[in-house]
Amino acid sequence: MAPEQAHNTPPPAPVYEHDSQAPGDEGFEPGTLAHLVPGSHARMLDPRRTPVEVQGIDHVRGEFAVEVGAFEDTGARWSLPVEDVSRFQFPTGSGRLTPAEVQKLEQLVAKLARRIRIPVAAEAREDTLAEIVRERERIAPQLLREPALREIDLERCVRERAGSQHATATLDGLLAAAGLTTLERSLSRTYVSNPNSGEVVKGHAIVIAEMGLCPYSGKAVRDEGLFDGDGGRDRRRRHVLLRMAFLQELTALLGITSVELYRGTALSGTLDPGRLASLTAATFSREVASSHFDSNTGAALLARQLVPVSRLFMTFLETAAMNEPYREAEAVVIGDPDNPVF
Repeated sequence: MAPEQAHNTPPPAPVYEHDSQAPGDEGFEPGTLAHLVPGSHARMLDPRRTPVEVQGIDHVRGEFAVEVGAFEDTGARWSLPVEDVSRFQFPTGSGRLTPAEVQKLEQLVAKLARRIRIPVAAEAREDTLAEIVRERERIAPQLLREPALREIDLERCVRERAGSQHATATLDGLLAAAGLTTLERSLSRTYVSNPNSGEVVKGHAIVIAEMGLCPYSGKAVRDEGLFDGDGGRDRRRRHVLLRMAFLQELTALLGITSVELYRGTALSGTLDPGRLASLTAATFSREVASSHFDSNTGAALLARQLVPVSRLFMTFLETAAMNEPYREAEAVVIGDPDNPVF
């Protein structure tokens, strides 16, 4: 690949920012609903203890907002289910909500606890796979008019953890022509920053299940407007079809039928082998996966697998949001319930 085709900054070292002077856990206590006091400071229970500030509570959706205080996502605002406060720790002696306020939140959690499961329908899957073929046929002439796409050097992109500007521009043009730019930006930026923030990723996961690609098992929708406007079911479906068709056509141009992906997982508890993810994050880079595997946690897993390109949904090659601020050579694949790792 010619140098000007890549996102041209050298790979960061180390892979992720961290604070070597961060205090230990002894001055903190596990997060509870009572800790959700606006203005309170907390830390995520991730290996680098990402600091956040609680911004407020949405009593309709049952979410609390935080602003990230350090690292690549500094300034980002996430909306998370209030029950996820258990994934944070707060300085010992932090302010607390009143018992009455906590009781209201407990009632809200119980009210919103409903989970749903959408199984895969064979007929829906067959229809979707046929639609992907038709979408590939539709966009193939446009990709063929971009000879630079054939020159993409995947190995180099992975080594530099930088995507292809040509692939990004081509996909962006297709998305713009389909009127899907806003949905693309919302989904990709949310997924890269925190897929659990809000419900845009959940909306796609539900539609992917309805398309017969992967079952959905998880929390029910909390945002009544999730499938309105740009996030409508039909628009999400067209977005999934276009993205999958694009990646299958691009890899066909490159003569690639499968990709080697890695996952590094730092565990704070036990791995649930029965977990079911409609979209699974992995990386083309062993270096990135190893940075998770080598985290300062009690247990970790490092896995590698050849994954067929038919499962690719989003990669760093064509996705601008996956090249800044994070550079993880990331791939997002459609989940496989028979494959607990990939």
